[in-house]
Amino acid sequence: MRNPNDFFTHLGRMILLIVAAAIAMLAAVLYLGQIGKGISAIFGALRPILTGAVVAYLLTPIAKRLEGFFQKRLAKTKLSKQKAEKLSRGLSVIASLLFLILLLVGFFAMLLPQLYHSLVGLANSIPDYFRDAEAQILKFLDDEPELRAFVETQLTKAYNGLIGLLNPETFNKIWDVVSNLTSSLLSVVSFLVDFMLGLVAAVYILWSRNQFLAQAKKLTAALCKPAVADRIFDIARRAHKTFSGYIVGTLTDALLVGVITYVVSLILGFPYAPIIATVVGCTNIIPILGPFLGAAPSAIIILLVDPWKCLYFIIFIIILQQVDGNIIAPRIISGNTGLSGFWVLTAITVAGSLFGLAGLVICVPVTAVAYSLISEWVSRRLGKKGMPTDTATYAALKEMAELPSAEHEESL
Repeated sequence: MRNPNDFFTHLGRMILLIVAAAIAMLAAVLYLGQIGKGISAIFGALRPILTGAVVAYLLTPIAKRLEGFFQKRLAKTKLSKQKAEKLSRGLSVIASLLFLILLLVGFFAMLLPQLYHSLVGLANSIPDYFRDAEAQILKFLDDEPELRAFVETQLTKAYNGLIGLLNPETFNKIWDVVSNLTSSLLSVVSFLVDFMLGLVAAVYILWSRNQFLAQAKKLTAALCKPAVADRIFDIARRAHKTFSGYIVGTLTDALLVGVITYVVSLILGFPYAPIIATVVGCTNIIPILGPFLGAAPSAIIILLVDPWKCLYFIIFIIILQQVDGNIIAPRIISGNTGLSGFWVLTAITVAGSLFGLAGLVICVPVTAVAYSLISEWVSRRLGKKGMPTDTATYAALKEMAELPSAEHEESL
């Protein structure tokens, strides 16, 4: 027979938990701004560590391959097994970071000079493009003298304002730009410091990754029951598989799209090919909205130079996105996320507004893992009730009595 005191003890605990949860929710609503600032401050302080963790996570597959390569070579030497393992681990970490640094240096060394010359050429050519566009508009309005005079006046004002912005004398007003320049320099310095600290953190994480993983498993085993711990391990493995496949595949896909755009731009004679290829490739990382975000400013730049080439560029982007979405991306990105377009759009909308660019990049794998876990939980609950788990079964459902388990319960 169950002890009545146990029932009241359990009831008291439940009431206490409910009251505590209600107070916590009320405090969160009342002090939402302060909580948000506190979370932002914490993430700001941890930015170098988080950067290092991301870098280490991305470099881990390369480090593992290099470590295996060095172990095979060092096994033929007279070194002991323990020393060979440590040396191979150290060499793999150093080689992985050198690979990343050389990749970044080579990329920016090739890109920045071309971007600089393209931007300078674009800035110098804008007045000529503006005058050509003005002439075309005024020629189109020859039959409407009043409207033509009004448009000509407005275009003249816009042209004078544009020339004023592009005039070097404007940039000589030092006191007007010192604050912005200082802020920009501080931002660049802060980014470089965080990145360097992140590389240092990445070295420690790559070197001790097995120990960190073992400590995480040990802590999970100490805090959770065996079944719960196994579930956490399964979720972690699934998240790792989804994240690694999606992120590495997406970066590779973006690089290929950028290279294809650059080559085609050179072949078809699109102006400012380095800028256009960089914009299209980088924005391709963002799902759904990325291609449009990259194509729109690129098309505007080309439109200022040659409207016909702008049309050819739009046609090329449409073809490229179809080929990328249906052929290239599915072959590169390992595994299907299992998300419909609606959930992808919802994920990037919410994550973009809350977490900015980082949210746009990682929202799809995070949502895919959450969607998979929720689907499994729903299927497990339905299975316990003896109900079908196929979603199509519920499409035409009007009453619960139509389900097999519901009919069985009604007969009981």
